[in-house]
Amino acid sequence: MSILIREAVEADVEGIAGVHVQGWRESYKDFLSPEALAGLSVEERTRMWQGAFRQPNPRARLLVAETDGGAIVGFARGGPIGRENADVLGTEAEIFAIYLLDKVKRQGVGRRLMGGVLDHLAAHGFRSVGLWVLKQNLPARRFYEALGGTPGAEQSFDLRGQMVVEVAYRFELTL
Repeated sequence: MSILIREAVEADVEGIAGVHVQGWRESYKDFLSPEALAGLSVEERTRMWQGAFRQPNPRARLLVAETDGGAIVGFARGGPIGRENADVLGTEAEIFAIYLLDKVKRQGVGRRLMGGVLDHLAAHGFRSVGLWVLKQNLPARRFYEALGGTPGAEQSFDLRGQMVVEVAYRFELTL
């Protein structure tokens, strides 16, 4: 199966939302309770992702990974850092989300998505990018470290009724 990485368009919102929910269920099944994962809603995520198109930011980028059959199997979004993370991450930009379905993991798709977003951010003058990942999510942490990310601060919070710990990762960008 060949995978195309391309800029997301508004017509992709439902596919992105579906990957977001399925990606959570697949990636977090060992870390989050079944109740928390069952409470995820494609409709809720569709509304969330529609907001990215209602308030576009040319310095942000949303990419999708699409099969040759037209199915969205992954996505990544990054842009200028949100105020709530600026102090903790200490970076200029943030990867807000990257999710892949299990069936396309470890095939270079995530690397291509991250590369596309990081290149876009570097081209817009950002020199550092941060992201948050669940501390227990060792496959994702190994992925970020293989891409040159360095772990930093940790924070605990309530995620859908369950206390979790996240680790910040920082990436230095060059033109």
